[in-house]
Amino acid sequence: MSRRGTIVLAVALTLAVPAGTFGLVLLNAGVGFGAAWPVGLVLGVGWIVGMVRLLGAAAGCWAAGFGVVLWLMALGSVASARDSVILSTSGVTVTARVMAAHDYTQVKHPESTYELVDENGTPIPNGTITAGLHSHAVGDRLTVRYDPRGVATARLPEDIDVPGELAVAFGLNALVMAVTAGLGIAVVFNGRPRRVPFPPRGMVVRWPYPRTTRARR
Repeated sequence: MSRRGTIVLAVALTLAVPAGTFGLVLLNAGVGFGAAWPVGLVLGVGWIVGMVRLLGAAAGCWAAGFGVVLWLMALGSVASARDSVILSTSGVTVTARVMAAHDYTQVKHPESTYELVDENGTPIPNGTITAGLHSHAVGDRLTVRYDPRGVATARLPEDIDVPGELAVAFGLNALVMAVTAGLGIAVVFNGRPRRVPFPPRGMVVRWPYPRTTRARR
């Protein structure tokens, strides 16, 4: 690949990060999950293929796998921040009643989910909240804030933190973009790495530089 082609690919991969997080979350809110997930699948596969093209098969697969994990974390943080923004700006505060509780004890951090209804028994849109194990019981009344359109998940008012969640969302996206851009810059100036960053024992790899040297004993 030419130097210009490498630069174009690195820029495209970097810009694909916010497109695959903020863009997907906004698309999901606007047209629904059914239309958003195929776009996310195409973006994800394209990003992985692009990383392999940029770094080569071995290093590209390793970097893409690590990047996908970070991307999923960033996507989750953006979705959570979106819900906080919706609930704080257009949410409705009501007194809800716990209609059903489901316990999850076979996980690292046991928790329970609670399905909520309003005072008339009508299910609250997207009204299933998560809290500590056995925090509430069926019949308990809780003050919650919910989105009448059902886009955002209902939350307890004290669980809404717009500044904090936006900071996490932007921070994770900036991290993934910086790592992607850094890899692109390294390839532009040093070429593709010949090995992944975990060499066999006795080998020292000056990654992403293309050469390897035998470690001295």
